Amino acid sequence: MDTHLRTISGKPLRETHGCGQAASTIEHPVTSHLEPSSGQRPIKLPLRTRLGETASSTLLRRRLPVLFVSMWLVMIGGCASMSDTRTPVAASFDELRRGTMMPVQRTVSNFEAPLRCMDGMLETYGAGASILVEDLNDKTQKVPAGTTEMFISAMSQMTRRSRAIRTMAFGLETSNLSSYMLQSNSLASFQPELIPSYAVRGSITQFDDNLAKKTADAGVTLGIANDNFLGIGGSKSTSVNLIAMDLAVIRTSDFSLVPGVNSRNSAAILQEGKGVDAEAAYSKLGVNFMTSLSRSDGKSVAVRNLVELSAIELMGKLNKLPYWRCLDVGSDNPEVTAEIEDWHVAMTGSEKLAFYIRHLTALGLLPANAATDPELFKRAFRGYVETLGLEYSGQFSLEVLRAHLDADQTDMTARVEARMAAIANPSPKLDIALTRGTGANSVAFRMNASSDAEMYCFLLDETGTLLRAFPNRWQPSPALRAGQTIELPLPDSFEIVSDASRMQSLRCYLSSEALTANLPAVLTGPDLSAIASIHDIAALDAAMASSKKVRTRVGIDFSGHKEALTAQRVEY
Repeated sequence: MDTHLRTISGKPLRETHGCGQAASTIEHPVTSHLEPSSGQRPIKLPLRTRLGETASSTLLRRRLPVLFVSMWLVMIGGCASMSDTRTPVAASFDELRRGTMMPVQRTVSNFEAPLRCMDGMLETYGAGASILVEDLNDKTQKVPAGTTEMFISAMSQMTRRSRAIRTMAFGLETSNLSSYMLQSNSLASFQPELIPSYAVRGSITQFDDNLAKKTADAGVTLGIANDNFLGIGGSKSTSVNLIAMDLAVIRTSDFSLVPGVNSRNSAAILQEGKGVDAEAAYSKLGVNFMTSLSRSDGKSVAVRNLVELSAIELMGKLNKLPYWRCLDVGSDNPEVTAEIEDWHVAMTGSEKLAFYIRHLTALGLLPANAATDPELFKRAFRGYVETLGLEYSGQFSLEVLRAHLDADQTDMTARVEARMAAIANPSPKLDIALTRGTGANSVAFRMNASSDAEMYCFLLDETGTLLRAFPNRWQPSPALRAGQTIELPLPDSFEIVSDASRMQSLRCYLSSEALTANLPAVLTGPDLSAIASIHDIAALDAAMASSKKVRTRVGIDFSGHKEALTAQRVEY
């Protein structure tokens, strides 16, 4: 900042600079007169004139507005040159965060919606527990907030509909209630069956003040004599504070820690301040002017957000729920992926069984408050796994756990029940083999059904003509008995001749229910007659699917003569 001011005193003018750098004092040369305004004559003063003399005092009062305006213009230039304080502080904090801070960093906001989400999730997955909340005090003694009460409030919000978590608030704050109960001989709350299974303990474990800070200021001070001065200045500052909270869950039966059920979160509080300070002093008269605008995320607000986030995380981990979905985090997040694997490895076989029984009971697929029938559980679990789109293996695999936590549970009960019905009434299976016929290049098929069923078979020949091959006039009934073997065609009935090079296809459709009454009209014509409206297998599949009764589709594609005869089984 380059300025040149003139003073009416015999003292040098003192000008102070500071914009994020060390303040400096610059001595300016002194002249013996003031620059007059336009149309005025110069006013000459002796160099040794004191401020206390009448002429000097009068002149200072006349020229004070001019000096004030001059210094204000200097101040505007100084403030304009002040550097940005937010950018270096944010960069410094980010560097520290990647270094020595806790590995889990989350942006705190309002957690009202996630708490409601957890309420619904607790109900959907049939979760539940009873917990005791210990005093969650502040180990740093720098954040005077009611942390325990905040946690209890969060638990109340999280269970307003599900009532899944029974929360006990017993501590020093309940001494009056405890005394009253003792006096009234009412000890119902202290019965063994009401003792909570778990306790939550922890505290605010870290508060780093001014973890990163940047201050910039600018100012001008005019010194006149020894005890009279006039000054104006401005400042801007940005700082970051860090609050961290650690919570864990212990078993009340033996005071042992529940492995993996903990939360450790931190919140960065950014504080910004901008101030303009103008101070003028003449003799013993001081005038102060200050305008300050400060923005800050309050400590208590940050603590409440940390508490609510920790409550969501603790209850999600304790009940093995996909709580991350309530925080808009996907299961492909590396931390979530690792946590799911930890749950799978840590749970014993009996714990996994209880885990899935709890969920299937919540879906209404198993009876509540009753011993679980092993066969019913197997059917329900198989139906659930296959509804998730997986192949049933009978194992509580990691793949099943991942699919369970990722699945949309909307209408899950109806979907699993439909699959269970199909399992109870399994789809018939058909073994089919290609054999040589009685003619020179004729072929035949030998078929065997695993269970009672109705079957319709269609042949698409080398010319693209579709006809019904079974049932036919020699085999008029579509019914098959379990284990019954049939040949198509029967000897001395009709022939199916294989083409030397062009592919032909046989498709058979089976159902454990009556299929004839639900056959599409386009397929109800006479046997061994061309079906004019269908010319390919895709159209045939679509027509049969419209009956909604077909459970099994099997076919064979074949071509060639004698030793060159080839066939490929098709099942879908």
